[in-house]
Amino acid sequence: MLALRDQALDIAETIEHLVTQDGFEFVVCEMKGTGRRRLLRVIVDHPNGITLDQCAALSRRIGDHLDALDAVPTAYTLEVSSPGVERGLYRLTDYRRFVGHRVRVRTATTLDGKRVFRGRLQEVRESGPPVIVLAGDTGAEVPIAFSNIAQAQLEVTDTDLFRVAEEKRAAREGLREGTVDTAP
Repeated sequence: MLALRDQALDIAETIEHLVTQDGFEFVVCEMKGTGRRRLLRVIVDHPNGITLDQCAALSRRIGDHLDALDAVPTAYTLEVSSPGVERGLYRLTDYRRFVGHRVRVRTATTLDGKRVFRGRLQEVRESGPPVIVLAGDTGAEVPIAFSNIAQAQLEVTDTDLFRVAEEKRAAREGLREGTVDTAP
């Protein structure tokens, strides 16, 4: 079992190196399934977002590299995608980056009788074992040990989606208004 885990870490490090070399952010990779149904999912991002063409190009590059190394000893399907709007949070750097955003956190053990917490990510405390602090909907602080987090992701509200749509609309209108007609 340890050999499989070590191999997965080597594959993840190889993929992270390839992705970051091209200026993208490596979010996570995971191997799912067994036998012929193995899926190697690689999630990448970029500060300006990532396009389908960029995902396809990264998929070819990663697949060719892994195949040349014979890094995955069984048949697999490679999937490269963006993290989406409700992006998962995996590393402390993810939590630091998204301070101020709404998140949903599921803990490995219960805290005050609960395992799922929602709120605004208020801060990341690192003056000892890392602690993620949420501001709950009631305004109360909810400290959660980073080591107790089983899963976390951004949580997008209707208000967030409306704000983004309005920003895009305003940008399109600004482009139209800024266009100068130079025809005689």
